[in-house]
Amino acid sequence: MKAHLPTDITPQDQLTAMIARKQVTARSTILPFADNVDLLSNLFSVLGCPASRLVAAGHVTPEVAQAADRARIDLAEQLTPSPFAGDPKVVKQAVSTPRDIVYLANPNRITGASYSLSEMESMASAVPEGALVVDEHYFDYFGVTAFPITDMHSNVFCLRSFTAAFSINSADSGFVLGSSSGIEKIAQVHRGYVFSRTLGRTVEAVLANDEAVALRVREVHKESLRIAEALDACGLQCRLSPTDFVLMRVADPREFGNALARDKIEIENLDGYPKMKNYVRYRIESPLNNDRLIRSIERMNPKHYQMKTRDGRMARSHHAPESTVLSALREQLSSRRKRGGMVDGQPTNRLAEELVTDS
Repeated sequence: MKAHLPTDITPQDQLTAMIARKQVTARSTILPFADNVDLLSNLFSVLGCPASRLVAAGHVTPEVAQAADRARIDLAEQLTPSPFAGDPKVVKQAVSTPRDIVYLANPNRITGASYSLSEMESMASAVPEGALVVDEHYFDYFGVTAFPITDMHSNVFCLRSFTAAFSINSADSGFVLGSSSGIEKIAQVHRGYVFSRTLGRTVEAVLANDEAVALRVREVHKESLRIAEALDACGLQCRLSPTDFVLMRVADPREFGNALARDKIEIENLDGYPKMKNYVRYRIESPLNNDRLIRSIERMNPKHYQMKTRDGRMARSHHAPESTVLSALREQLSSRRKRGGMVDGQPTNRLAEELVTDS
């Protein structure tokens, strides 16, 4: 029988049971939350100590910085030479005490950089008295999770979003996966959550409909390739990742953004992030809206986006295996090397002919 969530306050036992069935795990390993910042600040508070630092693997979103501030814990972003490649050695070298907390988004929510399961396990081992917090916001796109290592490391916590697969901007609600003892520790501090009527219905629909999520993910992969091919034809450099966004490297981010804004197309200027000069981010939308982006760029003055140089920084660490999705994307890009232009440093052509899925 289909479970129905109340429209205001969702009973924790009912929602937890729905998640447990979908994740094929025990209820004791799950903690739902309604607000990402509240959850993170409580996590950092209960897992840390006065001597702890929050060591972040790569760029973090403003929400993480806000949560760290609330928890009164020092945040130290550890950036690698390439923002598109994760390097656990850099992170572990920054750990100053076994009680530090390591935070990483896998893939990174700004750049798409990612880590393998073995790399995450090595980072968890570096903070035996602290914690490893893995933001798996893009799990539906990436498919790699740190949850399997919670059996060996009770200090590992995975954060998932209920609605990230549908690129809902207010995707602040979700659930934590961890060991039973770890979840019990957090639950003593983080209690109570309230969902709006709309969000409650959305959460119920997502949990009950795996097919809709899979269709959405496949559409985003397909549209990413199609957009990359079209922009490549215009001479615009792109980077793909197993997320719902495409990174573009443009000559003048401000003028590029203003030109798109006149056509009511939204992008995010990443120029202010360290090592992300000249980069902007576009979130994949419907095919119709993506067509509007392509047409707008085709009409735009090329001086706003065409670069005289190429960004040769690698898109992953040399020792980290790629996800199935990203490997498939790269295989398609390189297979057309002799027939096209540039996407992520590799020549491409007719990328939208095939659909990439996480097989």
